[in-house]
Amino acid sequence: RNYMKLNQRKTGAILTYVQIILSNTISLIYTPFALRMLGQSQYGLFGTASSFTSYLSLLGLGIGGAYIRWNAKYRATNDIEGERRLNGLFFTIFSIISVVTLLVGIGLLFVAPYVFGNSFTESELHDLLILIFLSVLNTALTFFMTPILSCIQAYERFVVIKVVSIICSIITPVINICLLFFGGKAVEIQVATLVISCICFIFYFIYARKSIHMKFIFRGFKFSLIKEILIFSSFLLLNTISNLISDTTDSIILAAITGAAAVSVYTIGHNFQNYFSQLSTAVSSVFAPKVNMLVAKENDNKTLTELMTRIGRIQFYITSLIIIGFITVGKQFIMIWAGEGYEDSYIIAILLLFACYIPFFQNIGIEIQKAKNKHKARTIVYFIVAIVNIGLTIPFTIWWQGIGAVFATFLCCILGQVVFMNIYYHREIGLNMMYFWKNIISIIPSFIPTIILCIAMNVFFKINSLWSLLIAVILIVVVYSVSVWLFAMNKYEKEIFTKPLKKIFHKKKAVNG
Repeated sequence: RNYMKLNQRKTGAILTYVQIILSNTISLIYTPFALRMLGQSQYGLFGTASSFTSYLSLLGLGIGGAYIRWNAKYRATNDIEGERRLNGLFFTIFSIISVVTLLVGIGLLFVAPYVFGNSFTESELHDLLILIFLSVLNTALTFFMTPILSCIQAYERFVVIKVVSIICSIITPVINICLLFFGGKAVEIQVATLVISCICFIFYFIYARKSIHMKFIFRGFKFSLIKEILIFSSFLLLNTISNLISDTTDSIILAAITGAAAVSVYTIGHNFQNYFSQLSTAVSSVFAPKVNMLVAKENDNKTLTELMTRIGRIQFYITSLIIIGFITVGKQFIMIWAGEGYEDSYIIAILLLFACYIPFFQNIGIEIQKAKNKHKARTIVYFIVAIVNIGLTIPFTIWWQGIGAVFATFLCCILGQVVFMNIYYHREIGLNMMYFWKNIISIIPSFIPTIILCIAMNVFFKINSLWSLLIAVILIVVVYSVSVWLFAMNKYEKEIFTKPLKKIFHKKKAVNG
């Protein structure tokens, strides 16, 4: 049983990386096609509808994240009846939440014309209302199936979840492309997305019932348990609110003030932050169990500082390469990839990438906070910063449109996620941030050869085609890799790359011998 769980974790982790690479690759290929087939207006409607309805996720009250914890408690004591009653409780709660979501969603349909009526045409507003309704249905369905998915996760059936996600990542754009070829627009694509979601949820329900024998008891609910779950979930909810405000404020305010086309330009720039985020988070999430083990056994701040520094250096290499490369060829890439009319997307992407640059090579610190149970202050500060972000975004958007909205986000991220968090890590968490930054800064001189190459490229090398872009990227990666290898990487970092190669070489040698 333990071997099977370990195998599920290992395979699930591998499939997570596969999904990230696959979904991002498909997105990079599909997005420019969809942009050209739909146009700025229709593509912008997606971003507007998604941002406008994303606040419905708050109706989940953060409770979804609590299921696995209580499920584990009942399973640890072999309390089968308690587990089934927990299933019944969560299914009841989320069924009510689903109904409330539909009612609130209908209210949004009446509010939307007042919010977007001045910046959208009559045709755009009509399509937007349909998209909002379909998005509301999808959100309600997601809430309804949350206990089922949570149960599958609690039983560590990661492979099933990831395989289904990968299949959806492939099927969804294929269906969308077919719809676009036959004249489909934003509404038809959203309908297809809803249908695919329904099929996936039906599969999950059957799997939960047949494979892990998920059953429900709808009686004997304890008020004390409900109260305990709500208290536990409160900070998860506050964190969700902060993330939603940060992620959706710009799109909604842009749509209300300037229209759907501006949202389309913003969305293209924001996509690059999403790609950046997934890559960085994937690295830190692998070390989360080790962090919790270190805190539980030793809680030695010196060991934790060294771990954060070791992981942070690796992430710094990756994030710095992306930043340097995007500054150099990002504008040309967007012009080739998205086409004319998306020049501002480059500046938007640059500001968003720099806003999350430092947090992304420090995000193992978040796992340390959670392990020490000192993450509440971070949640509260992030919430305050998110509210300030709204206050700044409105006037900045009026003055400078999309770039102004992103600049407000940039300022707030620097103050909250960089300045505050580094002080908090040092003073409250007990990490030696002076040691951390000394190690990070020591890497920077190794970037000089790459920076010289990038400047020379912009002066002497004209990038105006996919092939010239590819050559430029390869040159940047090669020079950067050689430079940091020779002038920055320590023995541990070099062994990360050389050990797998040595194993492969020895295996081939043994086979040939």
